[in-house]
Amino acid sequence: MMFDNRERRSSRTRKRPKPAIVQGAPHILRRIAPHLGIAVIAAIVLTLAAFTAVAAATPAGFDTGRAARGKSATGPWTWSAPSRSWTIRTRVLPPALVRRGPRTTLTRGQFLAALLRLQRVRGDRSAMLMRSRRHGRALRDARAGSAAARAVANGWFSARNGAFEGSSPITADDATRAVMAALGMQRDVGRLAITLRDELPGTSGVRWYYASAHALARTLGLRYNVLDPWDELELGPNEPLNVAHGSYMLRAAASVESWKRDEAHRLAETFDLPDLGANQLLVLGTGVRQLGQPYVWAGETEGDQPEGHGGFDCSGFTIRIVNDSGVPADQLDHVDERTTYTQSAIPSRDRLTIDQLQPADLVFFGDSGPSSTPNQNFHVGVYMGNGWFIHSSGGNGGVAINSLDGWWGDHFSWGRRALRQP
Repeated sequence: MMFDNRERRSSRTRKRPKPAIVQGAPHILRRIAPHLGIAVIAAIVLTLAAFTAVAAATPAGFDTGRAARGKSATGPWTWSAPSRSWTIRTRVLPPALVRRGPRTTLTRGQFLAALLRLQRVRGDRSAMLMRSRRHGRALRDARAGSAAARAVANGWFSARNGAFEGSSPITADDATRAVMAALGMQRDVGRLAITLRDELPGTSGVRWYYASAHALARTLGLRYNVLDPWDELELGPNEPLNVAHGSYMLRAAASVESWKRDEAHRLAETFDLPDLGANQLLVLGTGVRQLGQPYVWAGETEGDQPEGHGGFDCSGFTIRIVNDSGVPADQLDHVDERTTYTQSAIPSRDRLTIDQLQPADLVFFGDSGPSSTPNQNFHVGVYMGNGWFIHSSGGNGGVAINSLDGWWGDHFSWGRRALRQP
């Protein structure tokens, strides 16, 4: 069962039903019950359950079997319930606020207060805002030395017309920037932002610091991938943060594992790219513009789409950043196939080994690594160069940058050239 493998829709406004194997056991049983005995049906249910459990336990499960449950199986906000309970128990968020419901919008002031409580929960004295030497000058709505003034002075938040505006909604952009600061990772965010800007000259429309913060936050696992069929509840970078997503982010930040922090630090410290051609710059520049976008099953654009929210699945992301990058048509091999399976189903002679990869090539990942068949490939991204690739991954909760080594290196199948001229 391939999460991302499905037929390409013939219309942007018409969404074909998902295959029965993706929609889950209840749909299958309705179709085959008249023809099979109870024992056979039970065997099928157990097989599907076992497969889903195995898929969920491995990184391959990032893009496998998300829609195995229907809307009747779970509520739209069930995924956030443990995090909301945690914020109530720890009082990182005021219990009365959390009990207003998962859709409740958080303000800048509420999120700053939550981060101060988070720092006490973590005991992270080296990054504690109220111990910082920068007390901050008075703002129109905050006295000198207050938490709001310190937050602005220390780069956790940006002032707005000389004010903190604590009662204004906080966006996912600003929340990501602030939580990375609360974790003491501002230096990493700044370093990666400078590198991305310098390595991709001419790329416009990117707020580099925010793009970097999103990339590192995805590495740390601070964002949740809302499972299909609830993709409309995803959160884009400029949207207000609600209690559901905010609780998840805060709880994840409270218990970041050391290996995830090491991965984020490695991305910030070692990321670099080779010299890029004009067309490679266009493709990769289009990719980094999407940092902060969520993972949306069947998603192909950061704008409005039938899936209910902007965002990408893995093969939709490759289509977007290759085909819509601005590369002249005669210098581009269009990616017209809509699934990981069909994108990777190229003749063996055209399959690139890891040593043959060039920036802007598609990279595929399969159950058996280089020995995989196309129908074993479960994920696709775009190679950036020097061992890095960019992709939209359910496991990262959206568009992220990863290194093509470790688990990803073991499962690399082959590459596919997308540019006729770099």
